[in-house]
Amino acid sequence: MPTIDPRRLLVLRAFVLSDSVTATAAALHLTPSAVSQQLAALEREVGHALVVRTGRKLALTPAGRILAGHAEEISSRLKIAEADLAAHAGGVLGQLRIGAFPTAISWLVAPAIVELRRQAPGVDVTVVDAEAHMSHRMLMRGDIDVTVSLEYESGPERDSPDIVKFPLYIERFKAVLPHAHPLAGEEGIGLTQLTEEGWIMPSPGNPCRTMVLQACAELGFHPPISHVSDDYRAALALVAAEAGICLVPESALSARDADWVTILPTRGIAPLRKVIMTTRRDNQGHPVVRAGLEAMRAAVADPDSETYGPLARSDTFSVE
Repeated sequence: MPTIDPRRLLVLRAFVLSDSVTATAAALHLTPSAVSQQLAALEREVGHALVVRTGRKLALTPAGRILAGHAEEISSRLKIAEADLAAHAGGVLGQLRIGAFPTAISWLVAPAIVELRRQAPGVDVTVVDAEAHMSHRMLMRGDIDVTVSLEYESGPERDSPDIVKFPLYIERFKAVLPHAHPLAGEEGIGLTQLTEEGWIMPSPGNPCRTMVLQACAELGFHPPISHVSDDYRAALALVAAEAGICLVPESALSARDADWVTILPTRGIAPLRKVIMTTRRDNQGHPVVRAGLEAMRAAVADPDSETYGPLARSDTFSVE
């Protein structure tokens, strides 16, 4: 019977998540040569080839896939053991790494840090600006503990058995027009009233762009796109310059924006932005992770919060 070094199994798991020796080395703070040596040593231990070169990349063999499944289980059990020990020690102490998109950092994560500082001063928070696809990969690699991201039909976290999702809130997009626009005096606006406008849209791959295009498709048109920007402040500046119109999530707008542009509620079919927290299933019981999830959920649920004006007015989900 082969004797398998569990540390080398964790290297194999990191290779599966990172998809290359170089990325694995960066994730584990090793050299690529050291990663290759660990994988070669693991192959000698088990007596099977675990990786094979396909073109310029390495891929798992059937034996490698079998062993990678066991490596994932071992990693999960280690995470659970760490959580149990942390809970046994009492108190909440440790580092919490959060990946979130920019608006969520401003409106949700930053005030949650203030709350954590009061309720759990032993928690040291690190925040990374990351959109959903990036934060999901970081979560699976173990680079972050919690994500705050958008949930959409093709999202990377959708139906993943390794991920636990906690709904936070849902908000409607608003229409942003120049003050001189003929429809600026309306109380609300339907998207079909804007079919001839030049639209300012997020870049391809941005989930908000996908949501807007899906809503327009339901109404039978494709908006003519004049400008592309992922920065809502830049989009509002273009609208103010009468360069086009755009749809913006409510939490990305402030009262001061009404000085620049006209902001109107959308009527009928319009994109909805669903915001969720996610963490790895094997990490959800860790006291530090649990404290972070609770702090962000409390920030959304606080009806008296002045900071959370846009979020407090939005429909909210309850966390299961």
